[in-house]
Amino acid sequence: MDNIIVKPTSGFIKVLADQAKNKRVDSASVEQANQIVAELVKNPNPENRHQLAQTVAFAVNELQQGELDFLNQVADIKNINYGERAAFNVKTGNIKAVLQAKGSTTPRSYVAERQVMLETEEISARPAINIIDLRTGRVNMADLIREANREMTNMKLKKIETVLHNAIDDYASPFYATGTGIVKPTLDAQLAHFARLGRVTILGDQAAVGQLAGITGMASNAGNTLIVNPSDNMIDEYNDNGMIGRYIGCDVIKMQNGLQDDGVTPTLAIDWLYILPGGAAADMRNLKVVNEGNVQAFESQNIDDLVYEIRLDQWFGAGFVVGKVPTIGAYKIG
Repeated sequence: MDNIIVKPTSGFIKVLADQAKNKRVDSASVEQANQIVAELVKNPNPENRHQLAQTVAFAVNELQQGELDFLNQVADIKNINYGERAAFNVKTGNIKAVLQAKGSTTPRSYVAERQVMLETEEISARPAINIIDLRTGRVNMADLIREANREMTNMKLKKIETVLHNAIDDYASPFYATGTGIVKPTLDAQLAHFARLGRVTILGDQAAVGQLAGITGMASNAGNTLIVNPSDNMIDEYNDNGMIGRYIGCDVIKMQNGLQDDGVTPTLAIDWLYILPGGAAADMRNLKVVNEGNVQAFESQNIDDLVYEIRLDQWFGAGFVVGKVPTIGAYKIG
């Protein structure tokens, strides 16, 4: 297998990414991908080591495309090249209409925007493998890609969550509220406010959105679900998904939330509900996210212990920017 060329569009990159996602992959494609990796490992010269590192970086990039899809509903996202600056426009003035006598002078409405520049930080991972373990198959390339992607994704999510929580809990209802469990009148008042901006989505971890069923007539008693006049659709939704799909006119969506490297602790908080008006254009969303460039890979091998290292880097930024008042709400379940 001569002249191996590793590119982001190489077919075997997609195969490795699909394996990392535990998707079903054609066995012949898997065998071909394994052969390419084995060929690169068999002769770990500088060029092959570089291509191995590129393989991991390209596959992680492929995984990142779908890993954070839910952010498209929450954030204003910009993808820029290395060295560029991410500029976000924030509206600070609106057009106003008046009812007045004919021939009157209409007051001006100053439509203004300010520009906010968002800085990025470096997210980095440095997996180290004994080249013999990789050559003999004791370390699987798809497993390595999965773990690297998980760790970099978790770091992005924790940054976003910290920014969001630190900003939104400075506000009062209807933008931020909390209570012991979900207090229906409190949450309903928040939803009524944001519904004036358009269709509303409630987003949260399974543990959070699952509690909405309890304030619609479903209750739990000694582990048994008691149904108090719910619709058949609601029963089916709850049994199928552990949550209801709609609540007082709002869509309910379960947020992707993986586990930290201890395999037990959720990456994101499980006691927050986010309230997102669907009518808000991307530039009206308070949460701003920027990806500066793709995942980059650098590699080296230690001549003494044969440890092969790959350093993965991506520049990433998140911020919370408000014009007059927030366009996102949150409820913290106490």
